[in-house]
Amino acid sequence: MRHKVARLTGATIAAILLSSVAVIGVSAHGSGHSSDLRTARAATAQFHALGQAVAAGYGLPPAGAPLHECISSLTGTGAMGFHYINGGLLDTTVDPSKPEALVYAPDRHGRLKLVALEYVVFQAPWIAEHGATMPTLFGQMFMSTGAPNRYDIPAFFSLHVWLWKDNPAGLFAPFNPNVSCHPGAGSDGERADDTRAEDAPAWDCRIRPRPA
Repeated sequence: MRHKVARLTGATIAAILLSSVAVIGVSAHGSGHSSDLRTARAATAQFHALGQAVAAGYGLPPAGAPLHECISSLTGTGAMGFHYINGGLLDTTVDPSKPEALVYAPDRHGRLKLVALEYVVFQAPWIAEHGATMPTLFGQMFMSTGAPNRYDIPAFFSLHVWLWKDNPAGLFAPFNPNVSCHPGAGSDGERADDTRAEDAPAWDCRIRPRPA
């Protein structure tokens, strides 16, 4: 009986130790993601001023391109906003401090404010370099959008992060029910830039995947 108790005690201790290791692993994993989010927030805080974003290489796609316009959900689940894209970052690297797109939404006065970040990787060069894997960031797998698509761009992987505006649908949801593309519908409780959508500068090159 004494040996049986000893065996049970040993098994119990082992289980406790394994559980502790698992918890430590999960906590460390979560901590890493939180660190990446802090990195993204610190790196993009300057872009509340749209002029700073433009100076850093971000801009709207050309007039006439679907992504030049404010993007709303086709199913009534909210909107994204205007996508200011940095063509120099459209490669196969995912870096929390360097989002490929900054997302701005109009407030009730039509002024643009930074609401989210979007990380984008075109599928063809990613697959050529990484094979049948999905890009991940902040512990989240990117969404896949095939071609043709409503944005008139090649198939891509993407991840939205609503760092600068609360999203009831979730931090990484593509659309935000609290965002509208119609000036006057959005709230103005957050810091906004003085630039209106119609005054915003355009990005001067077409969106195409860069060679890996």
